[in-house]
Amino acid sequence: MLTPNQIAAGGPLPGNYTIALQEAKCSAEEVNPPWYPSLNSYEQHDSNRTKLYACSQFTGSFTDPNTVYAYKSPDVYYTPAMMVTRGMNEMYVYGGAAGNANPLPSSAFVARIEPGSLKELWRTYLINTNITGQWFGVGAIESFGGDVLAITNTYLYKLNGTTGAVEEILNLPTGKSQPYDAYFNGMSAWPDGTLVMKNLARAPGCKEQGFFALFNCPNINETPPSAIVVVDPKEFKVLDWIEAEQMIGGRITATQYNGKNYAYLSGSSELYRYEWNGKNIALDKSWGPVPYLLPGQTAASNPGIMGDWVILQTNGGPSNVPLSIVAISQADARKINRIEPMPLKPGVESNIPSGAALDKENSRIYAMDAGPRKVVGIDIDQKTGKMSLAWSADQATLGWMPLIGPANHRVLVGSNISTNITKPSEWVCGPTGANYIEQIQWRDAATGKLLAASDFFSPMIVGFMIWPGYGGLIYEGLNEGRIMAFQVLPESKTTSTA
Repeated sequence: MLTPNQIAAGGPLPGNYTIALQEAKCSAEEVNPPWYPSLNSYEQHDSNRTKLYACSQFTGSFTDPNTVYAYKSPDVYYTPAMMVTRGMNEMYVYGGAAGNANPLPSSAFVARIEPGSLKELWRTYLINTNITGQWFGVGAIESFGGDVLAITNTYLYKLNGTTGAVEEILNLPTGKSQPYDAYFNGMSAWPDGTLVMKNLARAPGCKEQGFFALFNCPNINETPPSAIVVVDPKEFKVLDWIEAEQMIGGRITATQYNGKNYAYLSGSSELYRYEWNGKNIALDKSWGPVPYLLPGQTAASNPGIMGDWVILQTNGGPSNVPLSIVAISQADARKINRIEPMPLKPGVESNIPSGAALDKENSRIYAMDAGPRKVVGIDIDQKTGKMSLAWSADQATLGWMPLIGPANHRVLVGSNISTNITKPSEWVCGPTGANYIEQIQWRDAATGKLLAASDFFSPMIVGFMIWPGYGGLIYEGLNEGRIMAFQVLPESKTTSTA
């Protein structure tokens, strides 16, 4: 049955082409090396993982009521976890690898889809884990140098973005972990294009699939450490690799600071920094490791970079104590600041597998916690690292929240979950991997004011991101396998798509 948002749209959403052309021009001029100059070329916009898409425009009103239009793809992309763009008419989705779906998918794939209609143009299957017997989960897809890079299980692929043909494949080292007990969850890169990635490791003998094997395997104390791997994308070869200090759950973050290339990884209780000197990757013992948790807190999902500061959001797993937003100086790891912006009521669980969104231009951090059902804006003094609460709003999400729009008109986009279950750790146990309904919300990032909210739909892929698209569109991948497209327009005006 169609919802009011879908009835209002009455069909495919092509977006506003005038705005799409503006977004394309803005993206072409944006400084975001080494990722392709496209609106959504990297999984969290940039290697610093800010989640800030300044070229993406909000087509609604900041003052008047808005209407949300929605369209669901006719084709199924089970399970569509990530999307990137190459050009205005070139969209690619990565699916088939969500290990908490039921039934389990068999094969990670990359598909090119047609904007507007969301119909599949081609699909390239990368691996069949029923045959290989490998542990699998969501890797990554990135738009790089005109090609499409995808990582799944222990392989890095280069695909032709026009035809979908696999042009190169690289088998990645996994250190002490057997390849069938490892998969690479994402990658990052330095400005010169050198790629850096690391694997997750599953305890030997465990047969649990997906990310939840990190918590549900009975012998998790035997889990091997991750391997950190550096790759030359031109020669498509491994340049160096090193064994991490432990198994790292969160995704890897790369940055360049004071002329040096660093990779940050959030461990179970300490933040690690590794330096790439052009030949070798090595732990930077002169800076860390840095303990970052308060008693009772659980590990952060992944670090983000905001100028001189590394930003962490704790409680990536369930906790009975409030989460912290932690700011650690890149120049001096002894300088650590934290804030607990979302207090817990008795009996409430803190849990957020996602990371904060970062706005350096406005000195603002956006954090979220599914347990207390809050989203907050946090002001940070970028000289001292001290933080203060700017605003707080009621909203429950397990996903990453992108920021869109120019500095003076930022919009925070995120999902909002509706469920009677009180503990977020129990929200992902339903027959399709999640047992709740979910909507998309758009907020004025300066004030937290709710600008628009969609109807409620089936849940998106747990713990992943909403995708900005050309023409003012927002997309999400549903656990059921469809892709939803949304557009916000002022109620009082009819806006052309031309």
